[in-house]
Amino acid sequence: VGAAPVAGQAGGYVAGTMLPVAAGMMPLAVAAAEKALMTYLEESYMMDTPLLAAHVQSILQSTGGAMLSWQLRSEEGSPLLHLACINEASDPDEITAVIRLMVAGGADPHVKDDDGDTALQAVMSLSEDADRQSEGDADEELEATKTMHVNSVRALLSCPELHVALAEVNSICQWLRRHSPAACREAVLGDLRLRAGEAMVTRSWRSEELLSYLEQKAYDQRVGIEASKVEDFLARGASPSQRQNGATALLLVVLNPYSPMEELDKVFRLMLAAEPTVATIRDGFKLAPVNWASDYDNVAKQHGLPRPNPAALLTLLPAIVAICPPEVDCGEACLKVASDGQCSATPPRNAPTTRFLEGQRVFARVEAPGGETCWEEGIIVGMWYREGCWPETHPGAPYEIRLVIGTRVFAVVDHDRIVRTKAPGKAVAAAAAAPRPPSEGATAPDEAGGRGESGAVAAAAAGASGGAAAGPRFRKRQAHGGEWELLDTRSGKARPCSPPDSDEEDS
Repeated sequence: VGAAPVAGQAGGYVAGTMLPVAAGMMPLAVAAAEKALMTYLEESYMMDTPLLAAHVQSILQSTGGAMLSWQLRSEEGSPLLHLACINEASDPDEITAVIRLMVAGGADPHVKDDDGDTALQAVMSLSEDADRQSEGDADEELEATKTMHVNSVRALLSCPELHVALAEVNSICQWLRRHSPAACREAVLGDLRLRAGEAMVTRSWRSEELLSYLEQKAYDQRVGIEASKVEDFLARGASPSQRQNGATALLLVVLNPYSPMEELDKVFRLMLAAEPTVATIRDGFKLAPVNWASDYDNVAKQHGLPRPNPAALLTLLPAIVAICPPEVDCGEACLKVASDGQCSATPPRNAPTTRFLEGQRVFARVEAPGGETCWEEGIIVGMWYREGCWPETHPGAPYEIRLVIGTRVFAVVDHDRIVRTKAPGKAVAAAAAAPRPPSEGATAPDEAGGRGESGAVAAAAAGASGGAAAGPRFRKRQAHGGEWELLDTRSGKARPCSPPDSDEEDS
């Protein structure tokens, strides 16, 4: 397409042809003008030739003042404004003028293409695609290409019609940090401040710097996080709920298996004090930070570590119950015991006083399908549970609980949020009396007492609370496999024994 005259000059060219537009020529119809603009933008993009603002203006003026409908799209589903923004050959001043002309002429910067992206999002995704194709090898051509993307983003930001709120600020700041040339960042941040204000932009950018720090520690340097560094980022406005690929800054802390307990305890308390609700945010897998913290063995394997680090689990849950208000549900729950888990015969030296004793009936909050939690009745069968990789300096989890449904779980913290004497909204007596369907692992009612496991739990609770338990403490019962066992109705523990009609004595 030939060079267009300066805007306002008599004469020019009809886009898509070489026919001159004579002074006084009748305006093109709107549909023809849109087609001409589409042809010009597509040809320029395919031929990698620069756009000229004067040429675009001549097309827009060819309608005699009538507004374009801006409904025309390319075969790939790209609106006209998208085609202009993704042109990587235009001079910065020219692309800015072109985009401003089109937006001022009625092109909506919020319209999405067939991929669901606005023009702004489409441009930023080009930088991401360029980085992916380069496989991390930066060169001059790549930097020049991404600089062209920066020019289009700045041009869009200069249009007052573009809505710029927190979502746009966060996405632009993330794109700047991860995919734009470092030399261009301050200019774009300056444009953002003019549109969204100093406070919002500073908070978002500091949050991106925090994410960068956490990412480098876990995946580049493979070392632990320093609480003093995190404290500095938070003091300068960083948000622990800022996300990267769906993961918040708090989750990135959890996913670092190199951090010691002392540092993690400080970091979690700093982040939760700044934003208590950050612990409720789930990632793309619908998992909350506590879910990942409990799966510390898998996190270690993802990093190729031979020994797991339970520090995230042992510090996050105590921080949650200490800082997050009761109405902030972080998905905290009792967890299933591990194969190498065991309880201590005597309380550790540094063990705090507990609310419950072995043999007491409680309700435990446990994980349920679909990322939900529920309360299950059980009995405390052990104290100060710990697993093989837990540090000796940690006293252990205060309770191991055998649920009526047969599962064994442990409570990392001694708190009503995960262990209590009453289920939410239910009295203990009513819950104990409620019938339960048989489930795998539950025992059948024994002939002597007429009660199964639920009866044993109720009897144990009565004994532990000082009430009168029905019948003797030890009772024989028959398990599902036919073998007999001796049940301690106070602790809920059982061991093999001889049948009731046997002459053998049980030791």
